[in-house]
This record gives sequence, structure tokens and C-alpha cells, in this order.
Amino acid sequence: MSLKKVAGRDTSRRRRERARGLSWEGSGGSGRGVRRFAGPLIIALAAVAVLVALDYWMNAGRIYRGVEVGDVALGGKTPEEAEEIVLRRAEGALERVELRGGPEGEVSFSARRMGVDYKVRQTVEAAYAVGREGGILERLGERLRAAYGTVTIEPRVDYRREVARQRVEELASRLDHPPRQAEVNVYGSEVDVVGSREGYRLDVEATMRSIDRAVEDMSGEARLVGRVLEPEYTTAEAERAAERARRALGGQLVLTYEGRRWTVSPAAVGDSLEITARDGEFRVGVDRERLRQNLSGVYAAINQEPVEAGYEISGEQITVTPSRTGRAIQDEKLLGAIAEGVFEGRREYEIPVAVDRPELTTAEAERLKPTDLLATYQTNYLTYDDSPGRVENLEIASEAVDGTLLAPGEVFSFNELAAPLEYHDTKVIINGRVDTAEGGGLCQVSSTLYMAANLAGLDVIERHPHYAELPYIRPGFDATVWFGALDMKFKNTSPGYILIREWVDRSTGTVNAAIYGRPSGIEVDMRSEKVSETVDEEGNPVTTWVTYQTVRKNGEVVFDGVLHKDVYKYLKPAAPDAPYDERPVN
Repeated sequence: MSLKKVAGRDTSRRRRERARGLSWEGSGGSGRGVRRFAGPLIIALAAVAVLVALDYWMNAGRIYRGVEVGDVALGGKTPEEAEEIVLRRAEGALERVELRGGPEGEVSFSARRMGVDYKVRQTVEAAYAVGREGGILERLGERLRAAYGTVTIEPRVDYRREVARQRVEELASRLDHPPRQAEVNVYGSEVDVVGSREGYRLDVEATMRSIDRAVEDMSGEARLVGRVLEPEYTTAEAERAAERARRALGGQLVLTYEGRRWTVSPAAVGDSLEITARDGEFRVGVDRERLRQNLSGVYAAINQEPVEAGYEISGEQITVTPSRTGRAIQDEKLLGAIAEGVFEGRREYEIPVAVDRPELTTAEAERLKPTDLLATYQTNYLTYDDSPGRVENLEIASEAVDGTLLAPGEVFSFNELAAPLEYHDTKVIINGRVDTAEGGGLCQVSSTLYMAANLAGLDVIERHPHYAELPYIRPGFDATVWFGALDMKFKNTSPGYILIREWVDRSTGTVNAAIYGRPSGIEVDMRSEKVSETVDEEGNPVTTWVTYQTVRKNGEVVFDGVLHKDVYKYLKPAAPDAPYDERPVN
């Protein structure tokens, strides 16, 4: 080929490049640049090829340098050598997994029981495969990383984590225990302290993470991760409380009152102590109710209820039964003093006692004792009904009232005394007609007493007339009762006690009432008059009576007028269709 032809070709090419808008100068410069870099690149590739060949020759049959399994360097070792090294490194882990720490120090499990099975040969094969598998670039990249750094291979291991967790949870069930709180106990006069102890709780999750790392780095050594649980009530705090309790039990207590002396043993004091635990502290005090029980003998010897003066009645004689002043230990003062003093070493205490005087003393009872007959009244049951059942009812009700003492200002209620008793069924008047029911005769007892109370100058505060006139008492002087509805009441307005006497005299057929009291200078007269007599719509008689009362005090008239006005109707024979009237007659 001649130079001319070459020049011609270059000229033609130049024209074509110009037609495409390219600069020849630029093209000429690039060509020279390519030639300039091609040489070094070829040299570099040749050098790499040489290095690769050298690396291959140097590492033939050996693991590339920079390859590690876990933290064990295997570079430059044959697979056989590497397998031996890994076996030595994992020798412990292959056999057992050690768990250090915890309350028992060290716990060991076989690797199999922990679900760990190391695959040593597979691990070494993975290490040997570094830089030898994959595409050319991948192999070169792994070799460079190994040569200028580290390639770490994870150990090939069959690790069943759920098996390891089961072992850890079993361990937790054995190791976990709550802290034991200190105690202070009092037995008689002795004080005993039960020491505290720390508790423990295994952290299963944190322990599993430590086992995971031990499996990964083939160390076979993991830590038991747990927490010590401190008791809230410590031995030191219990000892301080015990010392306070022992001060309280330092000797017997001596209690005195008006020359008398009682001792309380340390055991009784110990039984009265109260030890409570709150907010990390023991509080030692005295249970006042238990202390009171332990002082029951002292209380029994000193305390006595006050006794009111009273009256004994024997026939017409009234005698005063003496009063007695009561005594009561002042609980708060005595128990409070002991509760505070026993911890300060005090052993002797004067018993504070309050005097409880009776409301009615012997002297007052003598001054208020009934001495005179103030009034008496009687009615005759023979004029109305002397059947055995009615007479017995008269006696039952009279005995309920008889012997009643009424203090000044006190109110007497006939029903209160007579209602609780049982009576015979006898003739009564209900709804305006004669009938038979329980309690016949009670109204004669109440009417007789009503008149005695009036004549004694007492204040009658409740009284109801009968439905019809009755033969045993004058109209206007009667007082009917009906349990739960109608009562007869009067108030003691005299200056002293009054004594009510009421009895039945079968020999005369009379019901008798008498009232005894202190002389008051009061005299009472009573009378009643019929002021009208009419007939009802059936032509039966209806009468109206007015009762008058004259009261004199020390001879001077203080009241003279109408006491009340009553209307009495006709008493019809028994019949189911009788008109209703709620006032009974008996």
C-alpha cells in the first residue's frame, strides 16, 4: 500500500466526516488519545491477570486470606486445617451451652437440649467457596475484599430457637422467686424477727438474645440476664421495730387506784402490741381494745353501774331502796397513757376513774316518796257482767297496772301496760252492738283508774267515751280503750312520785283504784249531768251528758267548769247489718 493511496483514503474520509458536521481536527486528536491510553490499560490488565494467576497459584487448595468464620480467621488454611480449627473453636459450643450469672452462678445445658447443632463441614465449605463461585467479577470482588479487608462467613448451624426458649422458661420457673419480706412477731413476752431475702426475676427475652449471640459467634457462652428484687421490708427495719417492742416488754406494769394495786405481765402487754407494716416501715403500737381485754380484771374490780334509788311496796307501806354511785375507768386516759408510756419505760400508772351518780339518789327518793292517799275510786262489775272470763280479765288488767310508780312529769299509758297480755273472750260491744271478743272488761279497769286520776288532781291527756251508757259507771266518768287505737293517758303533775294501786275484790264485786303521792293541797270534785235526750232516725234514744270539774288548791278554787261533753247512743242487739261506730263498749 502506497502513501498516496492512504492519503487519498484519508481525504475521502475527511470529506465524509465534514458532510456529517464533524471536525477532522477533533477526530485526529481522539485517535491519538486512544492510542495514548491503550498501552497502559493493556499493561494494567496484564498485571491483574498476572496477580490473579499468582493469587490462584498461591491460594490453590486453600481458603483465601481475610476469610473468617465468626471471629475465627481461616485464611490460608486448607479445608482440612480449617475444619480442625473450627472444631477446636466450637468444641465447647458443640457439646454444651453455658449460661453464666443469675442466683445459681452457672447453668449448663447440652447443645442438643438447647436445640443447637453446628454444621462444621458446611461452614468450612462456605468459607472455601469465597472467591471461587459465581461470575468472574463476583469472584474477583470477593478476593479483593478478602485481600484488603475481611469476609465474614456466618457459621452453618441448625438452631431451633423455640427449643432454647423452652429451656430458658423452665429455668425461669425455677429461679424466679419473690422477695421475702422481713417480719416482726411477738410471742408472749418474746420478740422474734424473720429476716428479709432478695427475690429474682429472669429476663427471658434478654437471655435469649445473649444465647443467640453465643450461637452466632460459636462461643457457647451466654449470660443469664435477670433482675434482683429488693424486699420492701428489710431485716434492718424489722430489727428497729423489734427493739421498740422489746422496750415495751421490759417489765410488768403496775396499776393503782385508791390504795389497791394490780399488775400486768409482760406477756399480757405483748398480747396487746400491734405491729403493722406500711410504706416500707414497721409501726409498733398498742391495740387498745386488746389491752382493754387484758385489763378486764381491773375493769371488773373498779367499774360499777350506778343504781337508782327505788321503792318497795309491801301492802300499804312504801320503803326506799338505796341508790349507789357508779364508777367507770376513763378508757381514753388510761389506755392512752399506757400506749404512750410503755415505749418510754414507764411501768406505774394511776387509774383515772370517773364518778357516775344516779339520777334518783336515796335522799331524793325519800323526798319524793309517796306518803299520802291522794284519791280512790271503785266500780261494781256485778251491775253489768260477772262471768268468770270477764272477772279474770278485770284481774289481769288490774295487776298490769297495780304497783306502777310514776315520776314527776312522767306520762302513764294504760295500753302500754295492758296490751301485751292475753285475755279471755267475753262480752264486748263492737260497732254499736253486743258481741264476743278478747279483752272484755278492760274498759271498766281503765274507767275506774281514770276517775282516780282526776280526783288526785292529775292532768288527763287522753280519754275517750264509750258508745253507750254502761251500768257500772256514771256517764261522763268512763274511759274506753282499744289497743292500737284508743288509749287512756294522764301525766303526773304532782310534786313527787305517785304510786298507782288497782285490784279486784271478788267479795264485793268491785274494781278499786287508789293513787298515793305527796300532799299537794289539791282537792277535786266531779259531777255529770244529762243535758239532752233525743232519738235517732230509728227512734232509739240518744243522750248528751256534760261533766263538770271543780279544783281547789289549798282551799281556793282554781278551776270550776266543764271538763267534757259526751253523746251516748242506743245499744242494739247483735246483728250483722248493724251501723258501724268505732267506739267499743266493754
